[in-house]
This record gives sequence, structure tokens and C-alpha cells, in this order.
Amino acid sequence: MHLLSEDKLNFKIDSKLRTTSILFIIIGIITLILQIIFPWHGHSETHGNPRLFFSLYLGFLVFLPITLGALFFVTIHHLSGASWSVTYRRLAENHFWFMPVVFLAFLILIFSGMDTIFHHWVHADHSDELIQHKSGWLNKSFFIIRNIIILLLWTLFGWLFWKYSTQQDLDGKFEHTPRLAKIAAVFAVLFGITISTTSWDFSMSLEPHWFSTIWAVYIFSGVLLSSFSALAIWSYFLKKAGYYENTLTEEHLHDLGKYLWGSSIFWAYVGIASQFLLIWYAHIPEETIFFAKRLYKEDFTHSPWAIISLLLVLIRFVIPFFLLIKRESKRNFQWMAIASFIILLGQVIDMYWVLYPTLDHNHFVLFSWQELGSLLLYTGIYIFVVSYGLTKSKLIPIKDPRLEECLHIHH
Repeated sequence: MHLLSEDKLNFKIDSKLRTTSILFIIIGIITLILQIIFPWHGHSETHGNPRLFFSLYLGFLVFLPITLGALFFVTIHHLSGASWSVTYRRLAENHFWFMPVVFLAFLILIFSGMDTIFHHWVHADHSDELIQHKSGWLNKSFFIIRNIIILLLWTLFGWLFWKYSTQQDLDGKFEHTPRLAKIAAVFAVLFGITISTTSWDFSMSLEPHWFSTIWAVYIFSGVLLSSFSALAIWSYFLKKAGYYENTLTEEHLHDLGKYLWGSSIFWAYVGIASQFLLIWYAHIPEETIFFAKRLYKEDFTHSPWAIISLLLVLIRFVIPFFLLIKRESKRNFQWMAIASFIILLGQVIDMYWVLYPTLDHNHFVLFSWQELGSLLLYTGIYIFVVSYGLTKSKLIPIKDPRLEECLHIHH
């Protein structure tokens, strides 16, 4: 198949996209300044300006999975030798450019707000035997060192994927394909280990008296949903702008849609069937405390968090399940973009549900302008950085040996 002209494969940031991203960044910065000027304390005057750091950390927990999931998508592509995903691969590879932003956000949060975000174990009473028992893992210096190393490793492998992929565009050498498969094999092992440890550190440690043996899998399901959704939204935007044309079709989107639909079911299986229901009917106190806080008040009346819990299931599973169950839905770029936006909204609700009950002694904290502002800041930077990354290479790997098969997929 004859490839398109250069202008269909060379992305240029248009003024509308640039203006939108900058506007989001400005709004986000303004809300951060307002939070600094007018700090929120809730029911406690301790721990500095807690909601400022929590709102920034919420954005971190939403956008890290998008970026990391894109790297995982590339990894699975190379390990499996898949052909259908060749033209999607470059879009995923370019998410590597956002990883340094995530790393910088982590440094700011850890060195400025760690005592606030993780105060449950950072400021734990020495009489708390359970926290002391976990102190070999949950201590500040080890926490900071291991996660800096992990984020740097993720950035390094993202760069390697992008480097050798774009190098193949220039020299056309086949040797890059097996090299990328070997790099993917190494990263797959590291990914399995690091996604587990960071899931414990970044989210489960917010409730340090609680644990779940399946928490890493739960977080992984959110990583899949977030990254597949982001790829679907980007492909809709780029197709609408006139890029790709016959190099990215509804056949490729259909395959991505199947992954997205399946991941939604996977999230429900892990989060509801394999975690919540098992913990609920086992009724072991040290396991139920996480869900008890998100369903009941201290007097065992229903908490407002219970509404968020139900909303989470609705947005994360029920609505996507029916939106994407039909074949036609998974082959419609606009429909997939709408469904993907809802699924990404589910990631926001999910991390809000995980994070915010720890903010103010389990008092309900309504999602407000603070959180919206921080999310807009991350969104603006994400759009700007990934767009910049797209301009650095062709939108598809034009000399990949499996490209021809990809272009004729399902024909």
C-alpha cells in the first residue's frame, strides 16, 4: 500500500491545540496560587496546606498510569510481534516525553508535601506497632530513593523504545526490531516488579494499617484503562485533523476497542469480585477497614463516600461495558473518544476515592475547584508535551517490517 504524503504523517501543532493547552496550564497555575493564598485545613490545622498537595497528587495518580500504560502497550507490542498495533505504536511511544514531567512532579510532591500526603505513616506514633512493623519499607529515605530510581528506569526504557523506533525510520535496518523485542523483554520483568512496588507506595500506603494482596493488579487494571483511552482519544483527534487516513483505520481502532472493553471487565473482576466481595464476606477487621471508611461513618450510617463508591462502579464498568459492547461502537472514532473520556473520568474518580478519605480524618471532601485546577494543569502540560513529541518523528514507524501487514489488517 502506498503511504500518504509527508503532510499526513508529519504532525504540526496547530494554534488551537497550543492555545488550549496553554489556557489549561494558566488556569491550573492560577488555582495553585489561590490555594497557596487561601489554604484549606478542613477539620485540622495540622500538616500545612494539605489540599494543595492532595490536589497535585491526584493529578499525579491520574496521569502517571496514562504514561506508564503507553510504555506497557509498546512493550507488549514488541514481545508479541503484533502487526495490528504498528501504526498505533508511535503514538504510544511518544508518551515517553511526558515521563520527565511526571518525574519532576514526583520530586516536587515528595520534597515539599510528603509529610502531608503520607502523614499517616510519616508522623505515626511510636506506639503504633503495625506501622513500626512496616517501617523497614515505609520510611522516608528508602521510599524516596527507590521511587526515584524506578521513575528514572521508566524514563530510560521509554527513551530506548522511542530512540530505536525512530532510528529505524531513518536507516530502515531490520536489526532494530529484534533489539526492541529484547529491550521489551527486560522492561516487562522490571514493569511487573515496579508496578507492584509503586502501587504499594503511591496509593496503598495512604492507608498504612490496611493491605490487599491484589492491590497491584487493581492499579494495573487502571493503567490499562487509562492508556488505551488516551490512545483512542489521540487517534480521534489526529484523524479529525486529517492525519493518518488509510494508515490508521476502523480496523485498528476496533482492536484497540476490544482491549479497552476487556480492560473494563478486568477492572470489575479485580476490584469488585476479587477484592471487595472477598474482603466483605471474609469480614476480617484489618482487611475491611479500607472499604468501611468508604461506605460508613463512625456511627455506621452511610457516608457520602458510599455515593462515590457506587459512582465509581458505574463510571468505571457499567457505562463503558454497554457503550462498547457493540461491534459498531468499537469502530467509530468519535464514539470511542466519548467512551474513553468517560473511562478517564473514572480514573479521576477512582484515585479521588482512594486518596481523599485520608485527607481529613475520613470526613467527606467534595471534589471542587482545587482538584479541577490541578487536573487542568496536568492536562495542559500533557497535551503540550505529547504534541511536541509527535512533531519529532513520523506519526507511524514507516520502515517497520510489519507495517505492510498492519496496513492490510483484516482485509
